[in-house]
Amino acid sequence: MEKNKKLTSAALIVMSSIVVSRITGFLREMLVPNLIGVNEEGDAYTIAFRITGLMYDMLVGGAVSAALIPILSGYIAKDDEETGWKVVGTFINVVIVAMVIACFLGIFFAPQLVSLIAVGFETDAQKQLTIDLIRILFPSVAFLMMAGLCNGVLNSYNRFAAAAYGPSLYNIGSALSIIVFSSSKWGVRGVAFGVMASSLIYFLFQLSFAVKNLKFYRFRFYLKHQGSRKLFKLAVPSLISSATVQINAVITGTFATLFGVGGATALNIGDRTWQLPYGVFAQGMGIAMLPSLSSNIARGEVDEYKSTLMKGIKTVLFFTIPSGVGFIVLREPVIRTIFKFTNRFDEGAVSVAGNVLMFFSIALLSQSIVTIINRAFYAINDTLTPLLIGGSTIIINILLSLVFYNFTGLGVAGMALAYSLASALNAFLLLSILSKKMKGIYLDRLLKFLLKVVPSALIMGMVLFIANTYFALDTGTKVMQLFNLLYQIVLGALIYFAAVLALRVEEALHFKDLVLSKLIKTVKK
Repeated sequence: MEKNKKLTSAALIVMSSIVVSRITGFLREMLVPNLIGVNEEGDAYTIAFRITGLMYDMLVGGAVSAALIPILSGYIAKDDEETGWKVVGTFINVVIVAMVIACFLGIFFAPQLVSLIAVGFETDAQKQLTIDLIRILFPSVAFLMMAGLCNGVLNSYNRFAAAAYGPSLYNIGSALSIIVFSSSKWGVRGVAFGVMASSLIYFLFQLSFAVKNLKFYRFRFYLKHQGSRKLFKLAVPSLISSATVQINAVITGTFATLFGVGGATALNIGDRTWQLPYGVFAQGMGIAMLPSLSSNIARGEVDEYKSTLMKGIKTVLFFTIPSGVGFIVLREPVIRTIFKFTNRFDEGAVSVAGNVLMFFSIALLSQSIVTIINRAFYAINDTLTPLLIGGSTIIINILLSLVFYNFTGLGVAGMALAYSLASALNAFLLLSILSKKMKGIYLDRLLKFLLKVVPSALIMGMVLFIANTYFALDTGTKVMQLFNLLYQIVLGALIYFAAVLALRVEEALHFKDLVLSKLIKTVKK
């Protein structure tokens, strides 16, 4: 029970700090269609950002989540911190060298990357702009990588809040760059330089927190150490499997360029919107769970590992399922309220981005499961399975995108549907394989949970549909749009929580008790 409380506390710290990061990230994304525009420049910036983002996720996301955190956490749990740093320090040093090489290669081969990814760009000017932006942004990948490694160290020592607040600085700096440079003589190229500088500030900020935990770090290479060989054996496939989300996003974005000017930007808007609750709940819980799962396995606490895993999955789905239903019903009010501030983002673009969000909402459920289950595999030092399953879903995503592009009238929204279906297959396969590997992971508990939560979310969706259709407020001004959206969100939350409490969902009862205890403490003070 005490361990569950510790996990919940850690998850709440991460989730609350990620909320700030996601809001500032939303601010950054919101400015792109309004200040840069839903046009050739906006599409070029979006594609350049995706390409450099892919490099970051491959060299940081996989390395930190699948290798650094569980390995270092395991050594710390066994009171062998100094040896752990020989192993992890070697890994960090190799990744730094690899990143420097990757950045130089990315800058040099930028034209080839654009030809491969931006297949729908028709003008030479747009292609050259994308090439320039990629070359400007690539150094930011190195700074983000080093910041990510600092985050991994902080998470290994259970210092979650310090690691989670740093990205907000990067997002704010990027947003300011868009505001300052988008209408200046430097244009979108100036924006890219500002984003790159923001990544440097982000790294220095994270380093200031992590430095106290770097006392055993040395720029040395213990490549023959048994722990180093084990770590690299795990890390190589994880570098690819952890980037599956981003690779699929790049594939989806590539197909989006085939739908004319604005397609890539509209897809990016819908993508960023569904990732707000995904980042707060799924990624937040995943970050908080990994050290606990790794420690459970290191101590031989298999039953505790299974209980922690299932608690994490249920807690994440408790929030993401109603969020997905809400996005489907309120897709256009959400897009219009958050992103539409100027005439550069017209009602036609709102409708397209809303349809994209509707289909991406399916991924909110499936990708949340994938994120948690991947951590469970990493904790048992199995990175090959997520690699193989993730690789297969990349192929499925490409095939589905081809089908939806050629044989349906869904437009760019069909690419979001292809992504979501591939993600759903990924989740199903990972759950099935882990359950078989661990001789059960309490899937019966998950089924009972879903039989209560899904109907509750559907009831909420029906109420929101009626409210949005017949009782929506006048949305002539931005203030009223915001007020209307907030009123419907509050209404939906009240309906959902009333339903899950009536059905006595464990997570709802726990959440109610947590809120009441906080209120009682506040009143007593």
